[in-house]
Amino acid sequence: MKILVLGGGQQGRVIATDLAYKVSNTHVDVVDVRRPQLPERGNLRWLEADVADVTELARRMREYDLAVGALPSRLGFGAMQAAIEAKRPIVDVSFSVEDPLALDADARAAGVSIFPDCGLAPGLTHLCAGHAAADGMPEEITMYVGGVSQDRTRPYGYVVTWSLEDLLEEYLRPARVVREGRRTVLPPFADLDRVQVPGVGEMESFLSDGLRTIIATMPDVRTMSERTLRWPGHAEAVQPLVESGHFLQEFREKCSAQPPRDLVAMMTVVRRGMKVQRATLIDRFDEASQLTAMARTTALTTSAVTQWVAGGGDIAPGVQPLEKVGPDQRAYTAITSALEKHGVRVQWDWGA
Repeated sequence: MKILVLGGGQQGRVIATDLAYKVSNTHVDVVDVRRPQLPERGNLRWLEADVADVTELARRMREYDLAVGALPSRLGFGAMQAAIEAKRPIVDVSFSVEDPLALDADARAAGVSIFPDCGLAPGLTHLCAGHAAADGMPEEITMYVGGVSQDRTRPYGYVVTWSLEDLLEEYLRPARVVREGRRTVLPPFADLDRVQVPGVGEMESFLSDGLRTIIATMPDVRTMSERTLRWPGHAEAVQPLVESGHFLQEFREKCSAQPPRDLVAMMTVVRRGMKVQRATLIDRFDEASQLTAMARTTALTTSAVTQWVAGGGDIAPGVQPLEKVGPDQRAYTAITSALEKHGVRVQWDWGA
């Protein structure tokens, strides 16, 4: 099998390396304008190319069995369009502004499977929501997710592990939520509260725009939201920076660290009547591999989904976000088992 990874940045290089080691009888090419940091391995190489042109990208994709998108958000939608043109499946981790479901009809017509938002959140959060929904449609879904510094005394309790520009966008973009069956949009940082996270302690949470496709794919859920997790006090300290335009400079100067010892916390909480199901994931910077928790939970999720696809998972054509994959027990087990091999574990509490 030949796999093409689009982008060799913080996520792409981890995805490509994991696939080169984990998928048997495969060759992995990483295409990027700059040489990524890749291990010396016979079935892994870098190809220098600009992937911004959809037609050229489609031509290149035709030479491979499967594509993996790890491009900046502005290029993610184009990569999925190129996969449809090339008639090749794609697993994508980019958070494109455009709605991936808009490509569903074209993907079905081409007989192509498109897996958007296959990172941590949206991604693993949605896989868990779909898995819980296999027992019946929930009344309420709340997704809590966040990356912070392990040392909560660091400035803003934060350590940089991904694009600060994208982080700022998260703090600016209004949050789409569902309240009592109605879709609505609320300001970021709205509805600030505190929550107890198992194995971590008290954190604060506020609304963020991570529901994405699940609003359309699970329309019968009456209440849904995604909430960003941070150490208590973060929102109050950060909002003035965002409003003044000083956020990027401040975080570059005070929140960068080597090594970036981070902590990722995720909870997907699903309520159906009196029954509450909770999936929890806690991960920390790995000293042995020097991988951040954010890379481990994001890139390795993308790799796990790709391994399932490459292994011949039961895949229908069309746009297939992970909440539609989660009810399939074999698919859920394959993806989470691949993560567990790295020590990234989702723990379920079926009666919290």
